[in-house]
Amino acid sequence: MPDETMERTSVAVVSRKSPIVTIDPQAPSSPEVRALLKDVENKLKLSFTMAAAGVAAPEATEIDQLFQAMVAARPAAARSRVQARAQSMLGAPAGVRETFFGRYGAVEKASYRGSDKAEAGLGRLNVSGQKLHASLLAFGQNDAVLTDAPPNVFHAKKLTGIDLTKLRDLPKLNPDVVAGAKYKKLGLFLNSVHCIEETSELSDSDEIAMGGVATDPDGDTHKIPEFMVSNDFDAGEKKKYPGRGKLLHEWSLVRGPDWPYLYHAVLCMAEKDGGGFADFITKLWKKIGDEVQKAIAGAVGSAIGAALGSYFGPLGTALGAAVGWLLGMLVDWIISWFEDDIIRCRTILLGLGAATKSYYDWAGLTADPPNQFSMNFNGDGGRYRVWCSLSVYP
Repeated sequence: MPDETMERTSVAVVSRKSPIVTIDPQAPSSPEVRALLKDVENKLKLSFTMAAAGVAAPEATEIDQLFQAMVAARPAAARSRVQARAQSMLGAPAGVRETFFGRYGAVEKASYRGSDKAEAGLGRLNVSGQKLHASLLAFGQNDAVLTDAPPNVFHAKKLTGIDLTKLRDLPKLNPDVVAGAKYKKLGLFLNSVHCIEETSELSDSDEIAMGGVATDPDGDTHKIPEFMVSNDFDAGEKKKYPGRGKLLHEWSLVRGPDWPYLYHAVLCMAEKDGGGFADFITKLWKKIGDEVQKAIAGAVGSAIGAALGSYFGPLGTALGAAVGWLLGMLVDWIISWFEDDIIRCRTILLGLGAATKSYYDWAGLTADPPNQFSMNFNGDGGRYRVWCSLSVYP
């Protein structure tokens, strides 16, 4: 595009990070939540490995089919490599398979009918529903994200039940709330991409594409369409986007009583096209959310599972953060099978705890120029540093 520039630059950078932005969220500390997420991870890893091995499950679930399609879209040489690896893992003794897939290691390749059938054959995970429920609440309230501002910041959650759109008609308005209400959108921008070291491809320069997925606080997912960053990247070169940067995704800001609200994005970098990896990530995010919600409902009860469907409140916050963490873990594991063209995916998590002007200021979301944060994308022999920013605006 004419308003985008390429320039050579030093790779020495300084990160200025918003106090409420988390890159690649860590696993929750609760043993019950960790056990449940690990069990879902193992179920999905077995499903992917079966797909990589070419197993045609007679009762394949949508997640089985998603993995089958993803493997089928890879180059023939890559499919051959992953099939050999998968066959080796699935042909190992049961004790060895358990190191790969946990309790799902007991499932034989010849008897695999689909991921749900495998889970049903093993039975429900042995975890205390009461402790899991309490841990999820604590996770959503305390562990998911850092959203608390300094004490002088007025929190909009004190206005439960008040329609913020009608505040101008009320007497004695809090000017901080009125000033914050003018911000309607939250944007994720790509500011620059630095090539520190080229990938191990045989070509003289890298052809780098990016894409991914973004998720609203209510759980709706949106694809960040794949786009070419540069078809001629060399070490020491930088692609810089002017102004605010390239808009990757725009969310409508949520206002309501159930703070905090979580905004997720997963950015993937690939050499050349990446085989439609952004489409895959979009679908995988939704499937992981379904699997986690189903596992929680099975352990805690259907009423809690249904409540998670709203995605709001501490339970919804816990679910959103858990899904983001699990997606990052699983995607990194899948990428390790295909190191020929996919470089890396990184998860961005933003939690907002109020809708006031002072809160947005404290979070750095109104800064001009915008505060930038960096992420490293290392893989396939290449090393890239990406700078992004988050801003609120009317």
